[in-house]
Amino acid sequence: MNTFKNAEYLYEKALEREITEKDLDIIVQWPLEDICCLFACANKLRQTFFKNTVDPCALMNIKSGGCSEDCAFCSQSAYNNTSVPVTELAKEEEIIKNNLEAYKKSLTFCVVSSGRRLSQQEVKKVANALKKCKGELHASLGILSMEEFQLLKESGVKCYNHNLETSRSYYSKIVTTHKYEDRINTVKAAKSVGLLVCCGGIFGMGESWEDRKELCLELKKLDVDTIPINFLNAIPGTRVNPPKETPLEFLKIVSMFRIAHPDKTIKVCGGREVNLRKLQPLIFFAGANGYISGDYLTTKGDSVESDDEMIKEINLIKKSLK
Repeated sequence: MNTFKNAEYLYEKALEREITEKDLDIIVQWPLEDICCLFACANKLRQTFFKNTVDPCALMNIKSGGCSEDCAFCSQSAYNNTSVPVTELAKEEEIIKNNLEAYKKSLTFCVVSSGRRLSQQEVKKVANALKKCKGELHASLGILSMEEFQLLKESGVKCYNHNLETSRSYYSKIVTTHKYEDRINTVKAAKSVGLLVCCGGIFGMGESWEDRKELCLELKKLDVDTIPINFLNAIPGTRVNPPKETPLEFLKIVSMFRIAHPDKTIKVCGGREVNLRKLQPLIFFAGANGYISGDYLTTKGDSVESDDEMIKEINLIKKSLK
């Protein structure tokens, strides 16, 4: 494989937003010993569309544990034997307090709940709290109705998160209590009321490169706005084994999604600390222009201050929330 020539070819195709399944096959076959050439292509695309600006966000788990769905990877599923506490919906003042902390640190604020969905009454409570919040607001509250999505939009929510998790082909090995189409339809419903959509997956669950390619193409069809890339952090008591992938293999996934989605926000999220370790800054050179900063839903992450130092050292700045 002539990696220099292929990198130039992929860059030109990506600029025209004409990446095909055959082009993704080139990336799948890309040798890790020449991964820097792939990074050069992905990084140049990131710079072309986003310059030196990155888009970090903070999560708040507003309702934890006890989920009725059987997602094999999830520490909040009632089907898994974990020690995650089950909590009721956070109070309005707690949501506002967490939002203010995120806003002061120039982070987009995203409220996330466990379960298939929040009840209509709970959605109303969250919406009322978000009306009093500052900055850019995102939400991830499960499989909602059109009316509920409209309510969130009116409360100031700009973007809705609902991941596909993996490919359609691999999905039944991970989740059986709801269908892939339920997730697809939720994404479409959120888009139909004018919300931006954040939709991606988790990698390192035993899926193949074909599955990764399939998910990449599915997201292309849905035309999502932000793609979160999570690397499995296998929590004791869940039903998945720890990933076997090396940091460079995970970074190759980041590059594939950047090249396939050149003008979309690619966020590296859960599991980056555990799986990338000292190579974390390379997420940006592999094409990412966003990340979750601080703690995750049930696990600890690097501090916001540590992330701020990381991006400063490589001459990146946070996007403005104004």
